[in-house]
Amino acid sequence: MRTAPASIPPDLVVSATHIAEQAASQAVAAADTAMHAASRSPAANSRLESIMFAAHTAATQAEHFARLAAEQEQAGNRAASRNLAVRAIEHAVVAQETAGVPCTARELAALVERRRTEAELKEGARAKRERDAAYEAEMRAATGMDAENRLLLDIATSKAQCEVPGLGWSRGMVRAMELASAGRLYRRDGFAWASGSAGRFTGGRRVARERVLMLARAGFLAIGRRSDRSIAVTAMGEVALYLAHLCPEGIHADDRTAHSARLIAHRRRGRRSDDVKAAAMALVPLDRYFLRRFKRPVTLAEQNARADLEAEQTWESEGGARACGPLTPRLPLRDRPLQLFLPLGDPFTAPATPAPSRRP
Repeated sequence: MRTAPASIPPDLVVSATHIAEQAASQAVAAADTAMHAASRSPAANSRLESIMFAAHTAATQAEHFARLAAEQEQAGNRAASRNLAVRAIEHAVVAQETAGVPCTARELAALVERRRTEAELKEGARAKRERDAAYEAEMRAATGMDAENRLLLDIATSKAQCEVPGLGWSRGMVRAMELASAGRLYRRDGFAWASGSAGRFTGGRRVARERVLMLARAGFLAIGRRSDRSIAVTAMGEVALYLAHLCPEGIHADDRTAHSARLIAHRRRGRRSDDVKAAAMALVPLDRYFLRRFKRPVTLAEQNARADLEAEQTWESEGGARACGPLTPRLPLRDRPLQLFLPLGDPFTAPATPAPSRRP
């Protein structure tokens, strides 16, 4: 039999576990009272026995919910613990009403549903702010992003899983895009070359010409004309390359596998084989509406670098770079000499000069 704990003062803040345990103890006491009443009966009394069994069932349920409330409070789920304590109180009330004893378990419900004081609310809000700040600091150290950009990263990862498999890229195409993004892809003598250094062609190795042409025809690369021999990444190409890095499993191992995947994607009932092969030779660009809505997440380091650059540009545009010399101190107004600027001659004694006539 459970030992009943001491009564809980109504003005004391206690845990839900203690309240649930007291409810279970009161329910067990009510079941014991019903059992003693049935055992003292001189003859078999089905009514007392049914009351005993009903009170015992309610007490068992109250103990069950009290144990669950204790487990949830140990796990840190205080809301679940309070809900389970309410269930324990409900079964304790049923046990007491069934046994015909004073219903004292109803008073425990007021402790669970009691509104917290202003000091408790402030303490809870302060603790929540501290938990949120600690979590944000931990996530910033792990990801290098704030909460808004972490959400954008999750959205971009989800979009990448949907868009990258449909691009039909191979790993060689991703390498060509990375070279162009680094400024190391050039055209020379009808071929694409990977330069050893960024910004100028210093010789290097050849890059598959067909890969570069396919990427350029789809709008992912821009090939320079005439004297401009550089091959640059377009705005759509930057987004596609970023998505490819977020979803590497959507990139095919080689060009043959990528071509086979594009063939399967373009096959339709009633479509000619030549049309399917011609469509598989071209890459599918990203949807323009998707590009318009897409927002790339930015790390904290990129935000700081961008803020420093904008501050420097604002300083130079406002003439701050030219105003770096020593400033001449200005005298207070009371110490400045009085200067009057009067017209030559006496305006009161000098003869008036007639205004020139505009007529010829």
